[in-house]
Amino acid sequence: MRKQRKALRFLYGLLPILAIGVAEAQQNPRQSNRSDGPDLTALDHALEAYISDDALQAQYIRVMDFGRVGNSLDVRGGFFYNEDGDLIINGDILAPLGNPTTRRQLEVRVGARAYGAFIAIENQDVFGLGLGGEVEYYFGRDRRTSAKLSFYYAPDIMTFGQSDDINDITLRLQTRIREGTDVFVGFRVFEIDLDVGDREVDDNMHVGFRRSF
Repeated sequence: MRKQRKALRFLYGLLPILAIGVAEAQQNPRQSNRSDGPDLTALDHALEAYISDDALQAQYIRVMDFGRVGNSLDVRGGFFYNEDGDLIINGDILAPLGNPTTRRQLEVRVGARAYGAFIAIENQDVFGLGLGGEVEYYFGRDRRTSAKLSFYYAPDIMTFGQSDDINDITLRLQTRIREGTDVFVGFRVFEIDLDVGDREVDDNMHVGFRRSF
């Protein structure tokens, strides 16, 4: 029954979404070695934040380029806070599948997300390492608008403290409003299975922005 309930919540998280946002920025391009199209633009680093009815999250994103290897890693760190007083610190490391200098309509990144959480009401600490990644689909060749699905799961063996597992699923629709500035709207299902029962730390729509520079 629990697995069926989680599957239903996952499907519920894939609701249609729409949004609004703000900011301006400067973006540094990274050249592609392709000669049959526009240069590939990649983020050097960025700030991203969102807010929902009862939660907020902010994170810093840095692309670590390995030069001649032709590979790069997305390294991210941030925090999440909700109205119950739950404070969660997270850090991500994601690697793209395929050649990152190739402009593709569908991009996949895989990796891990570490969690360090203080759950306020139950007064419990939770630590976990979730495996997963994200799939992003770009609409049109200008790559201004995309839909992104991310999923991370930390099983019992990779979760410590008063917790059995962690489920973290987000669906997002994002669009660029000007160079270096994107806005997005999404829905997140973020659940920690505590020893005393399941705890939904986020289960809401949110709006936010991403500023690259």
